[in-house]
Amino acid sequence: MITVADIIALPAFKRVELIAPCKGGGSRPVHNVGILDCPPDINNYNAYFPGEFIVTNLGFAAGDKEASQAALLAMIARRPSAIAVKTVYDPIVSEQVRRASELSGVPVYIYEGAYHEMVAYQALDLIRNDEQEEDKSEAIDALLQPENDELIRDALFDITRTTGSAMRCIAVRPKNGDECSLHALMGNLSHTFNSMATNTDNVEAVRCFRYRDCLLVFVSYEESNPHVTDEGLDAPATEILRIIKSTGELLCGIGDEVALSEGDLSIRQALMLLQSADDKGLTSMMWGDLHVDAFFKAAAGDRLLALTCSTYLTRLKGDGSSKESDMLATAKTFVAHTGDVNTTAAALYQHPNTIRYRLRKIKALLGLSDASDRELLLFLNLVFLTSGDTLVAD
Repeated sequence: MITVADIIALPAFKRVELIAPCKGGGSRPVHNVGILDCPPDINNYNAYFPGEFIVTNLGFAAGDKEASQAALLAMIARRPSAIAVKTVYDPIVSEQVRRASELSGVPVYIYEGAYHEMVAYQALDLIRNDEQEEDKSEAIDALLQPENDELIRDALFDITRTTGSAMRCIAVRPKNGDECSLHALMGNLSHTFNSMATNTDNVEAVRCFRYRDCLLVFVSYEESNPHVTDEGLDAPATEILRIIKSTGELLCGIGDEVALSEGDLSIRQALMLLQSADDKGLTSMMWGDLHVDAFFKAAAGDRLLALTCSTYLTRLKGDGSSKESDMLATAKTFVAHTGDVNTTAAALYQHPNTIRYRLRKIKALLGLSDASDRELLLFLNLVFLTSGDTLVAD
């Protein structure tokens, strides 16, 4: 958005003077530029619009105080963003105009510099360029806010045709990874779920779709479920899980129930949990089953957090020399042993004083020279969140 301050900073302006105090005048937005070259008795300036930056030399007033005043007062009443008067004809600005400027918030400037045609050209060029950049700004905003609630609801409706207020996603895959059995499984589950949804209170719909090498089951609720079982599942989800398990040897990742506008979170959970169940040799997992691993997985999905962790890990890794490698190994072992210097030293076959020296070096590398060991431990736990390392002592 171009403001009055942006316009008067253009090269066409020289020796700019504000004729009266005007709080916030420089921050007023400018949408267009107009040239004032006629008295107000022509349509009372109806051709000019609020938000325009008006430039003039008041040449049509020919030095007449009353004509100049009438023109400026009529223009101020149109609520332009600002008025700039070129001094080429020694314009007369009355005390009444100054008061109107101050009261209305419309700043009035007198200036030396280029003719108002050049001012208008530079200002319009600035506004056009800003509009082009604004288009980029909107694209960047969309890039930085992919999880817009309305967009998520619309996307889920396009996929599932569900309109409930809450949902849960369950990811399912045959243990043998057979693609043929995946197709057969989808057919069996879809038929069963359609019948179940029709006869189950609060369930708006159950849909089953293929996603890469697994199936995603979407449970849509008319309203959220305040009561869940000890396992963290509501009654409909418990029945759905029972149906899934009764169809064969399957792996399941069960996402949390969330508002429909946060449906992408349940999908992400379900997919992560499906892989975790496979890795751990389990048949099904919920997010609460991950315990501390839930934080590592959540952190791994946040790109800004990953970049932040990477920045500090790079400092710890240094140039790859053996001394720098010692810093990284010491930091990891220090975290794995919950900040205990003696057990860290024993694990690394070093004297505790050597570890204390390395910790001072680590603090300096991370910009934490004045931090306590406890503060360093907390900081390193955050740094290693996205590293993929299991920071637990043997």
